[in-house]
Amino acid sequence: MKKLLMLAALVALAFPTSAGSAISERATKRVSAYNNYFTPRNITINRGTEVTWVIRRGVHNVRGTHPRMRIKSPNLSKGRTYSKTFNRSATYTYVCTLHRGMKGKVVVRR
Repeated sequence: MKKLLMLAALVALAFPTSAGSAISERATKRVSAYNNYFTPRNITINRGTEVTWVIRRGVHNVRGTHPRMRIKSPNLSKGRTYSKTFNRSATYTYVCTLHRGMKGKVVVRR
C-alpha cells in the first residue's frame, strides 16, 4: 500500500493538473513609480498579463487617459501597489495626475 501511495504521489508531481499549471504560468509585469517618472515607461505584454505598479518614492496614482480604460488607482504612498490584468488587445496610456508629464503606455498584443 505504501508503494502504491508513493507511486501516486510521484505521478501527481510529474503531471500537474491543467488548473495548477495555468496558475503558475500567469504572467506579471512590474512598473515602478519614482519621483516624476514610471519605469519602464512603455511596456508590451500579452493578453491576460497582470501589470503591477509599485510606488518606490513619493505619492502617486495610476489613471487611464480615457474613462473607458478602467485604470484608476487611489493615491498611493511608497511601498504600495496597484494591479490590473489586461485581457483585451489595445494600447492603454496612463498618467499620474499628481505629477505633470508622468505618463506611460501598455501595449497588449493578441
